[in-house]
Amino acid sequence: MANSQEDSFTGAWNNIGDVFMKLSEKIILKIKQIAYFIAYGPKATNDKYVAHLRDIGILIGEKTHFYDPKSCWVDETRPWLIEIGENVQIPANVTILTHGYDISVIHDKYKYACGSSGKVKIGNNVFIGTGTIILKGVTIGNNVVIAAGSVVNKDIPDDCVAAGNPAKPIMPIEKYFEKRKNAQLSEAKELALAYYERTGKKPDRFVMREHIFLFSKDGCRENNDEPMFKDIDEFCKYCGIE
Repeated sequence: MANSQEDSFTGAWNNIGDVFMKLSEKIILKIKQIAYFIAYGPKATNDKYVAHLRDIGILIGEKTHFYDPKSCWVDETRPWLIEIGENVQIPANVTILTHGYDISVIHDKYKYACGSSGKVKIGNNVFIGTGTIILKGVTIGNNVVIAAGSVVNKDIPDDCVAAGNPAKPIMPIEKYFEKRKNAQLSEAKELALAYYERTGKKPDRFVMREHIFLFSKDGCRENNDEPMFKDIDEFCKYCGIE
């Protein structure tokens, strides 16, 4: 009898301990979330950052997204000079400037004060590559891809891919479209094989989400071709993964 009561007491105590453990984990997670929001303020999430930039006077279209707001730097000193269009994708470490303090050299050498400012306008349906710097006084057109690490100091026309320091058009967007279509199958196979060799597992839909259009209509646009494979298993078989 005594042992039975002791076991019951121990079981109840363990249950209480489990409850407190789960509760403490939730509390710790909540504290971390609060700390994150306090530390990064309006840069904590894309929605907060876009709302903040709009509030201070920057024009930003719908479906524009900052993927890592805390690492980006959008010049807030002259927000009325920045216009960002619709469906602009902005990943990590992108900088957008509306002024420059290079004039400090002029001030000192020639003892002459002058200012520095200029508009930045980014069109619709634009991708800005990681680490890109966009300087004052430039316009980026519609349907443009800016390669990672570019420095944009002059206007970029519509419908092109631009790259370099300084950034220059290197390819029409139509040619880039064909390049991406033609590369998709070989890149998907490379990804599937790399995952299989590293993990010993067949890749699933999540692993292959970037190339899901090859074996599924999920997410396809109206001009997508029919999937090349009936399902992911057939795709894996094509890759030599049984």
